[in-house]
Amino acid sequence: MKTILVGINSKYIHPNLAIRYLKANTDFLVDILEFNIKDKEETMIKQILDDNPKIIGFSVYIWNVEIVKSLIKKIRNLNKDIKIILGGPEVSYVNENYFEENLCDYIIINEGEESFNKLLHALKNKEDLSSVPNLMYKKNGMLIKNQTSLIKDLNKLKDPYDTIQEKDMDHKIQYVELSRGCPYKCSYCLASLEKGLRFFSLDRVKETIHSLVKKGAKTFKFLDRSFNAKPKIAQAFLEFIIEQNYDDVVFQFEINGDVLKKEFIEFLFHKAPKNLIRFELGIQSTNDIVNQEVNRYQNTKRLIDNIKLLQKSNVTLHLDLIAGLPYEDLDSFKNTFNTIYQLFSDELQLGFLKVLKGTDIYYKTDKHQINYQDQAPYEIIDNQYITKNELNTIHKVETMLNIYWNKNFMNQSIQYLTKDIDAFSFFHNLYRYYDQLSLSTLRYAYDHLFTNLIGFLKENNMWDHTIKSYLKFDYLNHHPIKPKLYWDNSHINKNDIIRAFHKSHQDIHIDDLYKYAVVTDYLDGYLIMMYQHKNKRYYIFNKD
Repeated sequence: MKTILVGINSKYIHPNLAIRYLKANTDFLVDILEFNIKDKEETMIKQILDDNPKIIGFSVYIWNVEIVKSLIKKIRNLNKDIKIILGGPEVSYVNENYFEENLCDYIIINEGEESFNKLLHALKNKEDLSSVPNLMYKKNGMLIKNQTSLIKDLNKLKDPYDTIQEKDMDHKIQYVELSRGCPYKCSYCLASLEKGLRFFSLDRVKETIHSLVKKGAKTFKFLDRSFNAKPKIAQAFLEFIIEQNYDDVVFQFEINGDVLKKEFIEFLFHKAPKNLIRFELGIQSTNDIVNQEVNRYQNTKRLIDNIKLLQKSNVTLHLDLIAGLPYEDLDSFKNTFNTIYQLFSDELQLGFLKVLKGTDIYYKTDKHQINYQDQAPYEIIDNQYITKNELNTIHKVETMLNIYWNKNFMNQSIQYLTKDIDAFSFFHNLYRYYDQLSLSTLRYAYDHLFTNLIGFLKENNMWDHTIKSYLKFDYLNHHPIKPKLYWDNSHINKNDIIRAFHKSHQDIHIDDLYKYAVVTDYLDGYLIMMYQHKNKRYYIFNKD
């Protein structure tokens, strides 16, 4: 009963934890095959069928569902006797069509570790399937849905990480869970359908982290929907990773920001080192009416205040907004964007409403006249509050925001240009400038982003000596080694400036300054950027 579990990931760096949990928690020998969405279907099919499997299980998500459907159709044509098992969030709700279209023999809804093992036992022994929890299947032409259940004690699950090869550790994200479930009921999120909140033991998770770091893991992303649902547990874990003093390791957590306690934030302020902790905070909208309609009850003022406090710590902050929510028209979204953008977080992501099957908003599309894509990712096209063209405008803003802010290479300049103004319009106008000149937003040289921006600023009377200086600093500071300059620097007498600078900096050898320094005018003086043996440093110098 040769069985293969297939994961098709959105990127090479994203391993599939779900199929590893299934493999670790079954009594049968099961093989794992992983691909990514850019792989050719012919290649995937060949690898899947090479070992003549009797059973194939697919882990199905929003990013791979259409590929999985196509693969199954081709596999069915090649071998009608293979049994197909589907699992994952994309097939756990509104899933009858998979049976109608002969795309599967079995679907495991929600958690699959116990169900998958019981299903394999039942199939091997040709037993009745009615005792397999979370299972959907056909019997005598009738669609059967067994009783659903959750795993009560998560600590009974066997560790899934032994199947990850050490060669993949340092350049792939390691997904980890401290809890399953979500205490919130946001109507656009599948997590809202999962009842209860259950935890793995803290000691188990600590042991997992320590083991993976020893094997070379560098990036961890926790799958918890609200990592700080129990603040004491969250803080205890953060204390652990801080105490370990791991070198060049990053941990990312999704947290709920408006319920953070002052003591928790103060702990992070005093204890968190740089580049260790990354928080993702969903804000979605600052419009209370919008949030209430999607069952998201947040204290926006407290959330913003907490974000400002967190920014005083060494925690990296990634903030999320969603365009296309009910009651949010373009003006409302502009206000949401401008309010949150002015926080100047490390990253600001503009997401667009996706109408996921089974969610509350899926059943309210008529109420709000929501039109959305009929194939994954089911993104909104328009609704009665915002038009397709208006959403397209937001997409354009998103494009320029990602290039000029989220890449974090000219933050000083962009913050100077956009502070306390209508930043939404700034990015929209910048996109239109790119469009008018047919400038690419997909392929570009790094220095072209600077020269393109300068052209836009000059055309809109926003060019001055200050922004010229800030752009030079951002450009030079981004490069680890001495770069080619995009500006004319011929008017600078580098040797004279270096000699004058050296009089007050005798600790730097003058020959090193001549050899490794880039010198350019900056504000009321000069910027001296040293690129010496990967030891980059800068000085602001005024001869007067």
